[in-house]
Amino acid sequence: MHVTNTLRLTLCFLLSFTILGCGENIPNQRPEAGPAHVDVLKLTPTTLRLTTELPGRITAFKQAEVRPQVTGILKSRLYVEGSQVETGDVLYQIDPTVYQSNVNSAQAQLAKALTSQETARKTAIRYQELLKKKLTSQQLYDDADAAYKEAQAEVAIRQAALDYANIELSYTQIKAPISGQVGLSQVSEGSLLTAEQSSYLTTIIQTSNVYVDMQQSSLSIHKLKQDFSDFKDKREEIPVSITLEDGSAYEQIGHLEFADTQVSGSTGTVTLRAIIPNSNNTLLAGMYVRAHISMPEARDYLVVPQSAVVRSQSGEPSVFVVGLDNKTVKKSVELGNEVGNGWVVKQGLASGDLVVINNILNMRNNIDVVVDSTSLSTQLDVQG
Repeated sequence: MHVTNTLRLTLCFLLSFTILGCGENIPNQRPEAGPAHVDVLKLTPTTLRLTTELPGRITAFKQAEVRPQVTGILKSRLYVEGSQVETGDVLYQIDPTVYQSNVNSAQAQLAKALTSQETARKTAIRYQELLKKKLTSQQLYDDADAAYKEAQAEVAIRQAALDYANIELSYTQIKAPISGQVGLSQVSEGSLLTAEQSSYLTTIIQTSNVYVDMQQSSLSIHKLKQDFSDFKDKREEIPVSITLEDGSAYEQIGHLEFADTQVSGSTGTVTLRAIIPNSNNTLLAGMYVRAHISMPEARDYLVVPQSAVVRSQSGEPSVFVVGLDNKTVKKSVELGNEVGNGWVVKQGLASGDLVVINNILNMRNNIDVVVDSTSLSTQLDVQG
């Protein structure tokens, strides 16, 4: 019995080694993976009116710093701070006593000069009559005529002095140079004001319209000008809308006014300026906004979903396209504006291309795929 059990154990060990040895000769083969299943988007032109978004800052349409033009003591302030004023409204009154005295003196000097002129005129006429009768010499007549002309010049000088004195007197009433909303007064009654002083008395801001100043890089402005140059109607106004700091859309639409003619040396940017209506005084000078510049007209563009775009380590965008042989082709693309959940493709694709829109992580160039479904690019959310 013992011998039999030992024999059985020996046979079992031999059989196990035999099986293991046979197993080493069996190749480790896995079934090959089949073609990847994908959904594709058939590119068709989408009509869009694209916009360019830029950061902007509100600037007053007109702004004037009010300063005195003559020296004197401020007698009174004649406006309500924060109110609307019209051009020519009197804002401040400077003590006019000295300037009124100068006017009176100039008037007296002018009256004196006029009297002298009249006397000289009569003398010249008398000598002219005597010269005709040969009762006086030519020299005496010439002297009388010269005295009359000097008197005329003196009258002109005195008249100019009176005009200047009246101008200075009028400057004692400090008037609004423009219409608009007047700000806080920086001076009070009794202050000494001086002509051409550096500090202003108050400011007036015209707020019915405002400017939106935007900064754009010189390269981007060049591309923007190229885009605009292709449009048909060169005279059509370019709409500009803005988004406020809290993210809400401002209800009124303005238009692009002009682009600056030079590039800033410190920032390398060009200033664009738009005019926006501001009838409710919602927009205040100095506010930061987001400006949206609309293209003059709608055009057809090719749009791909953002999720279909892959980027290289250097950031270069590309998409996978399915060819006629059901093999993938990786195509580099040049992207334009972001519209909704897609990108405008400026170069690299053509109408009718089948762009892979799912299973992107498994995509490689030149692999077999099975197209499960095909959709049109017009089904994208591309509100531009």
